[in-house]
Amino acid sequence: MRRRTMLGAALWAVTAAGADGERLMDVHASLSVDARHGKVLVTFKIENRGERRIGLPREIAADTELSRRLFDLRRHPGGAELPYTGRMVKRAALTLDDYIELPPHSARTHTIDITRAYAFEPGTHAYVIRYQGAVLADVRQLESAVELSTGPVTFSHTGR
Repeated sequence: MRRRTMLGAALWAVTAAGADGERLMDVHASLSVDARHGKVLVTFKIENRGERRIGLPREIAADTELSRRLFDLRRHPGGAELPYTGRMVKRAALTLDDYIELPPHSARTHTIDITRAYAFEPGTHAYVIRYQGAVLADVRQLESAVELSTGPVTFSHTGR
């Protein structure tokens, strides 16, 4: 049986300004998917092009295993949501300790294997994945959270 692999990537930018018009964030985030060798590896890359330190959620920037439905993953075409079957951890609201600092003019890339965390269907199918979560415009203030989304990435995976 021939395995079909598609690598996809999507880029999304967030620019946030304060009440006085001062630029707080200039952030670019992207997802890419490598669905070769029977695995689905999702790489999240974020670039801080601004002048301030920002805070990235540890779960997307450093964790090796998902602890909740982190990605919006759907069948393509049709848009049927794939069930999350991975580990679920109940926890309190995020604190500053749940964020990793990203200095100005730097980037961070992190890859997570989501193969067992979602109910991929047997056979070869196309899927669309997105990420949406909060980043801190100021790494010292939870109140500075701004929503960050990536564009959709389409990929093909052969499930067993």
